[in-house]
Parts: sequence; structure tokens; C-alpha cells
Amino acid sequence: MMERYTLENIKKVLQRPEYVLWELQRIAFDLRHSGDSVDVMEQDWDNLILLDACRYDRFEAQNTMSGDLSAVVSHGGRSWEFMKGNFVGEQYHDTVYVTANPHTEKLADDVFHAVHPLYIDEWNEERETVLPGDVVDAVLDAYERYPNKRIIAHFMQPHRPYLGPTAETLQEEYNIRGFNRNIAHIGARTDQPSYATLLERGEIPIDKTRQAYRETLDIVLDHVTSLTEQLTGKTVVSADHGEMLGERLTPLTKPKFGHSFKYIRNRTLYVVPWLELEADARRDITSDEPIAFERAESATVEERLRSLGYK
Repeated sequence: MMERYTLENIKKVLQRPEYVLWELQRIAFDLRHSGDSVDVMEQDWDNLILLDACRYDRFEAQNTMSGDLSAVVSHGGRSWEFMKGNFVGEQYHDTVYVTANPHTEKLADDVFHAVHPLYIDEWNEERETVLPGDVVDAVLDAYERYPNKRIIAHFMQPHRPYLGPTAETLQEEYNIRGFNRNIAHIGARTDQPSYATLLERGEIPIDKTRQAYRETLDIVLDHVTSLTEQLTGKTVVSADHGEMLGERLTPLTKPKFGHSFKYIRNRTLYVVPWLELEADARRDITSDEPIAFERAESATVEERLRSLGYK
């Protein structure tokens, strides 16, 4: 925490008025929620399903699964911050991590019993993400292979690139491929502004983007519902972090979109759903020596992260 208040960082904040307002807003959030962040690995579950960039308000409105829903404070407002807060420096050899998120590459081999990095072999080149149906298949495979392990299923949705009819329309109208604008051809990259920048400039309608987010969430929730019906034990559905969809952090700052912010901390980004489903017979969970997981080439990871808007 103290590293945020070095002389260099203080000068950077003071250079732009909105940074000062963001910092004050962050301090207020930290004071209100100090010590509230949930340690997901310390909670009682056999299956933990993570939706990437899932807002609490949209989950509450669109979820149809029956269970006990509450709002919890995440360790992160972006994926790697979430992983650092929950996984780094720890050992959970009773758990298998099935993940579509490329940030997983930063984790050590000995954190989990096994890691299945779907962003390597299950990456959909056309959609530039891992599709939820492929995550379901991989989780069910892990469920059969590791009957005595807890399972984390990390879906990439509703994180962009969005899925569904509105997303397809946006891609066609604004030459969007993945998270970025691409005015050339598939496989090419340009120096065009990011999707979030185009939104903040008003070049892409925010109402269509919000609709694409809602449709993407509906799609992944359908797959999650199907998955939960095939798993035994206690299942929890949550998220690593939320997503800004054009909200203003304070009345005097511009609308923000996305979540990859170093200096922004608020309820929209850090408060996530925690849905506990009714448990049937619990699984007998045991711990075993970790298995080194397959690593992607660095260029592949960079490309995946770029498609998701992290680069």
C-alpha cells in the first residue's frame, strides 16, 4: 500500500485533476471495506465457478439459478489482482483449476494440484476467446479425472470479446475484432484506439455495448446452469471482478468503461456475486502432490492477452 504514495506517484496523481478525485474515491472505498475482501479458497465449496468481469447488479438481474445470493468484496478489480490476492504464495493441492484466463501463466506450478489452461488449445481464433461450451466440456472432464479434488472453473465471459447478436453487429459496424479495432484483415493488428477508448469518445454507442454485455452474460449463465446440474457437491458461482459500463466515478469525471485500471477502486469493480447453490452429497476431498501444468509460449500469451484487451 505504501508504494502507492511514493513521491513519483504523488506527482503523477497531482498532474491531472481526475486522478485526485479517483484517489479520494479509492481511499473512501478502502476505508469503508477494509478487511472485507473474501478469501475464496477459505470458503466452503466443492466447485467454484468464476465468471470473468461479471457485475453484481447484472448477475442479480439475469441469474435464474436458485440459491443463496450475496454480494462480496473481491481481492481484485482485474484478473491478476484477484489471482494474487487469492492464489499467489499459497498451496491448494486439493484443487484443480480449469481456466480460460491467460493470466494463469503467472502462477507457480505448485499452487494447485493441477491446472488446465484452456487458453492454449481451446482458444477460438474467430471469436478470440475461449467459448463457454468448451469450458463446460473441460470442467466435466476434470470432474471425472479428479473425483476427489475441488474444482475451480474460470469462464472468460462476460468479459469481452462479447458473444451474441449485438456483438456480431458491433463487430461488423465498427470493424472490431476481439477487444481492439481492426480495419485490416483477420490476423492483422493496427494502432487503432482500444474499444474502451472508442466508447469513451462516443464513437461506439454505450447502449449497444451494454446490450452486448447482457447477452454475453445470458449465454454464459446458460452454460453455467447446465454445468451445475452435472456436478455433485456444493457449488458456488462468483466472479473475479466487475466491469465499468459507462459509469462516472464522481460527478466531475468522465464515464469509464472496462476494468484494467490501476488507480480506480469502487463497488462496481470490486463487489461481485456469491451464489451458493443447494448441496447434495458432498465429495470426499483429498490433497496430492502437484502436477506441473502445460505452459504456453510467451508470444501466444501476449496475443491472447491483447485480444482480451490487456495489452
